[in-house]
Amino acid sequence: MVLKVPYLFFKSLDIMKSDKKVIMFGMIPVLLGFTCYYFLGTYVFGDLQAMGKDYISQHVDTAGWVGNVFLGLITVLFAVFMNFTFFIFVSVIAAPFNDLISSRVEKIYAKTEDNSQGFSEMMKKLPTTLKNEAKKIGFILLLSIINVIIGFIFPPASFLLAGLIFAISFVDYSWSRNEMTFGECFGDLKKGFLAYLLGGILFLFLIAIPILNLFFLPLAVVFFTVIYCELRFKNA
Repeated sequence: MVLKVPYLFFKSLDIMKSDKKVIMFGMIPVLLGFTCYYFLGTYVFGDLQAMGKDYISQHVDTAGWVGNVFLGLITVLFAVFMNFTFFIFVSVIAAPFNDLISSRVEKIYAKTEDNSQGFSEMMKKLPTTLKNEAKKIGFILLLSIINVIIGFIFPPASFLLAGLIFAISFVDYSWSRNEMTFGECFGDLKKGFLAYLLGGILFLFLIAIPILNLFFLPLAVVFFTVIYCELRFKNA
């Protein structure tokens, strides 16, 4: 299964490019994300950032090259933090569409007719989807806190766990929709452990790219659903 990861990645790209419903469901959160980047980004990286620099200048001596380096470092860390904050915000907005994308990919693999009602079905499932998303975010935050603690003890293990957490956050759309028990989810994760891990690490790097990470969001949904389907339908 591990050797098939590159093949599964390009297969996911092919599904993204060829299926009209996947394209439509994927582009809506991307457009919403661009809107958030433009309006919120203009404020955050304009007025708010200027206010932050003024505040730091009042409490810290920023004169000379040391001060410039300090301000530069703070600016970079702030940009990274806001990038991930925007991404998480867009991920929550995209949750209902991600569920539709995941469902569509499963139907493609199972070769069954897609009789879903699209947006009407999404609206019916919206409360359940958002409830599951809230639970997932809480669970991931808990794992992330544990991961930070592990990072102080053994950084490499923290990096690997971060990749696994990322993979779980996307394959969970299939787990939740198919009402899998904790034991079944654990079994699926165990069966495709290395594939999920390598995919999670790959997308950790991809989502670190500002703006482009909006396009990688639906691709991640397709990719991890493809792995799930390979394990389920083809007994890979």
